[in-house]
Amino acid sequence: METILQTIDLRKTYFPGTAQAVEALRGINLSFEKGRYYAIVGKSGCGKSTLLHLLGALDRPTGGQVLCAGEDVFSRSRRELARFRRKQIGFVFQSYNLLQEHTALENILMPLHLDGREADEEYLHQALELLDIEGLVKKFPSQLSGGEQQRVAIARALAAKPAIVLADEPTGNLDPNTSQQTLALLKDTVARLGQTLILVTHDMDVAAQAQEQIRIHQGEIVEITRRD
Repeated sequence: METILQTIDLRKTYFPGTAQAVEALRGINLSFEKGRYYAIVGKSGCGKSTLLHLLGALDRPTGGQVLCAGEDVFSRSRRELARFRRKQIGFVFQSYNLLQEHTALENILMPLHLDGREADEEYLHQALELLDIEGLVKKFPSQLSGGEQQRVAIARALAAKPAIVLADEPTGNLDPNTSQQTLALLKDTVARLGQTLILVTHDMDVAAQAQEQIRIHQGEIVEITRRD
């Protein structure tokens, strides 16, 4: 399998004011293969979200590297990093992060507009169809249920045809039934579109569906479980 993303001795230390330094990540070495579904699990505060933010270049590491297609992501300028995020990474957050004054479709197309690109109409139609939100595109976020908002957020993450989709507790604000439906749609969509999915969760039922589970404890990898 092709390695699409890799970390080498990845470290992150926070210095919260006058308090003692916090080592959020302590030398993380991982390889992510193209087209696979990964779940990062562990207790609250273990470093899961920190790792995801570094993988997506939302934050910079204290040490180590994140390689995408063999190139160090953080060797790029700030402008190049922003371009990398827009083109290569799709983000799905627990809180949806939809712009309330824009319709669902405008939210979905926002990453493309920021990058000065037009949508691939055939690809977009396929994503909307797979997520079952074709009939929602003219509605505003306030007119949508939590599950519908999260599906719109997933479509936004997919709109730019990213190679990698990063999801931080994407079902955390949903009831169990809607959570399972949304996760199933996310998994099915990225699988059909050939994307790599890396998902942070505390829900072991969600994690159990991944092809690979990465367990973190106090900033270190303590277990990797792989199934094919």
